[in-house]
Amino acid sequence: MALPRIGETVHYVSHGTPHQSDGSQAYTSRCRAAIVTEQTSDPDHPDQIGLAVLNPTGLHFDRAVPLHDGGATPSTEDCPNPESHGHPFRYCACGWMEASFAPGSWHPMGSCDS
Repeated sequence: MALPRIGETVHYVSHGTPHQSDGSQAYTSRCRAAIVTEQTSDPDHPDQIGLAVLNPTGLHFDRAVPLHDGGATPSTEDCPNPESHGHPFRYCACGWMEASFAPGSWHPMGSCDS
């Protein structure tokens, strides 16, 4: 996949606020619109880009945001009930985990539910 160009829009996945004592968060991790401000030239991290993130409460700037494709974690071949994956489980004892985007990462527009 080619990196987005400077000025193009991508999704950024926010970290959310720290967990409170009851386990809740004031703001959960969410997809946010972001504008590409730079392409990094780090050969060890070619998918990192700089972003200006547009949050409802203000702007956030980050210079080294990694790409995350949101892929699911595969299950083991001997899973006793693979047809239950995602219905309604997000995780399975076999190691399968529902696809989700990592907080603090970017991905192309159109691949997020929110």
